[in-house]
Amino acid sequence: MAQKQKTDWAEQRTSRRITVSLPLLVRGRDVHGNGFEDTTASYNVSREGASFTTHRELAVGQQMYLIIPRRPLGREGGGRADFETTAEVRRVIPKGEAQWEVGVHFTGPRLRTYMPESA
Repeated sequence: MAQKQKTDWAEQRTSRRITVSLPLLVRGRDVHGNGFEDTTASYNVSREGASFTTHRELAVGQQMYLIIPRRPLGREGGGRADFETTAEVRRVIPKGEAQWEVGVHFTGPRLRTYMPESA
């Protein structure tokens, strides 16, 4: 069944994924209803969603809140706000004891992504 979910998710993608490790703050509830707030990192992102690993067991369809902190620009920090959005879990793949690969689709604001000119 996890393979079918993965296939369905891949067929629904509408934007290109970029392999990038960005810090993430993830808030939500696990499959047992326990609230959590964890830090992790993405391994890929797109305008429409992100993928990351977590030690929390989540279920497809769950809602969560994500924050991607903005790095300061230049010496003064640039004053850019963090990227904050809501998301729905679309894919959960067990990756070993107490670790899961999670793919989410942004249901709130979308992420602006940039491609290098040489790509």
